[in-house]
Amino acid sequence: MDMNMDPTLRVVRALQRTAANRRVLPYGKFHAMFDSTVPLIKRYQVLESAINVLGDVSSIDYGVLLACDNGLPGADFFQRYRRHRLDDFVAVMGDPRFCRQSRKQQRVLADRERERVYAHALPISELEDQRECA
Repeated sequence: MDMNMDPTLRVVRALQRTAANRRVLPYGKFHAMFDSTVPLIKRYQVLESAINVLGDVSSIDYGVLLACDNGLPGADFFQRYRRHRLDDFVAVMGDPRFCRQSRKQQRVLADRERERVYAHALPISELEDQRECA
């Protein structure tokens, strides 16, 4: 991947490809998209920007495609989801003020959101196919 490309665009394209292929993007690969001198806070700011380019985070969150070794997205996804869609979060995970969220609940929430992202990405992949044929 072209390291000279705008970092937000680089992450947008990686997330689009990941979604179109119904896959996840390991955090290690995400971090490898940046020079080692780029601080973590800057990397996560770029991720937030890319997520917002791909859709309104209050209805779709491409950040769910990032995956830790256990296959789940990191705490950044769950915090963002809770911040932007508290009602949906509570419906699956319970009220965070009163109960701790289990891995099973996290997996249910992540799987649901990944399916939504994959469905959302279909038009993007179809559009790329049409462009290649033109």
